[in-house]
Amino acid sequence: MRARSTPLPRGRPFASSSARRKPPEFGVGCVAARKVQPGMRVHTARHAVNTALNEVEFRLQRPVVRSMPQNVDIVLTKACNLACTFCVDYETPGAKRISLENFEKVARQLFPTARLVSMCSGGEPYLHKGLEDLLRIARRYQLETWVLSNGMLLKEDRVRTIVREGLITLHGFSVDGFEAPTVEAIRVGANLPTILENIRMLLRIRDEEGKSEPRIIMRYALMRSNLDELPAAVHRWGEMGIDRIDCNYVVICNGIDHQESLYFHQDRMQRVFVEARTIAARYPRLALRLPATVREEEANKTRPKKCKYPWSFVKIDTDGRVLPCYRAWEALSMGTVYDQDGRPFSELWNSEPYQALRGTVNDDSVEKFFPYCSRCDYRYGWGELRQHLGYEEWAQAVGLTPEHVDHRRDPRASAPTLRK
Repeated sequence: MRARSTPLPRGRPFASSSARRKPPEFGVGCVAARKVQPGMRVHTARHAVNTALNEVEFRLQRPVVRSMPQNVDIVLTKACNLACTFCVDYETPGAKRISLENFEKVARQLFPTARLVSMCSGGEPYLHKGLEDLLRIARRYQLETWVLSNGMLLKEDRVRTIVREGLITLHGFSVDGFEAPTVEAIRVGANLPTILENIRMLLRIRDEEGKSEPRIIMRYALMRSNLDELPAAVHRWGEMGIDRIDCNYVVICNGIDHQESLYFHQDRMQRVFVEARTIAARYPRLALRLPATVREEEANKTRPKKCKYPWSFVKIDTDGRVLPCYRAWEALSMGTVYDQDGRPFSELWNSEPYQALRGTVNDDSVEKFFPYCSRCDYRYGWGELRQHLGYEEWAQAVGLTPEHVDHRRDPRASAPTLRK
């Protein structure tokens, strides 16, 4: 599966990640001091120094930085076994998966100072035959690792190896609903009983191996079609012993009916959120993360949040392209870090384009280097109608022509309940 509960690549469902975008709790902007839980990685002094410097440079809005990204998202593959209706499936010239050699090249440049490596964009990570070897590289640098799967392809031998060797810190599963027909209409090609069986297998193996990791995170992209099933889903995950549920708004794209957006169902959304929180309270171990409601987000229209991504985050695509955020896709590349035209990341990180991006992203008195920064939901929230009218709005903002708007490469991605 590809995965944001808000936006991503071939294989990355275009769900808002308030995550869907952000990876879990070790995301951009983490402070250096953090209580270490049993079984968690202990970051190095270099990680801590970089985190502190990164925070200072962000607060000062420096266009030229000495710190390096805290969160590195590496697209392992564009291959996927599903055809999710809200997947942003953009083309990558050349490589469709990252090689071990290129992963090592990225690791040497970015992992000594990063706190988290995310493998949650692109396609289904378990389709990469070298997944365990890539994770072993990350483990050498004492990084937190975040892997997001659709849950269909887990095999006991691979899962036991991952758990036994402590290769994954946070393991996410994207399951958008409680009933099989709902989940399987949204993630075309999925089979909910298989997914549930595989999640139970991971929990069982974790217990058998006496491990506290990986912690299990459920991702739920909220929309009209699955909203009412959220309380039942919370009950299920609480009973199973899941660690956290991350919910985010789905982003309308690929011809999905605009009425799927919860912008048009705000009272119903608030009622369901109250019920979901009530059920979650019965399970002390379970953390339920719900997005701010549309009404709560309205304040961001006049008081936008500051975006940290140009300082704290980087995404490396399968062809080596450096992308500054999950809204960049094919619209904005900062260069490449491997293959024939590759450059050292340190050169790209303080290049003129990166400086221009940092200098304009949070300054609303100047023209933005990346046009979408002037209306991005990361800064301005989900309180505006235009954020709920379709992916076309993003394309218009970044100057793409209409024929580039529909990113489905797989004709299966057309569930009747989600079609316009």
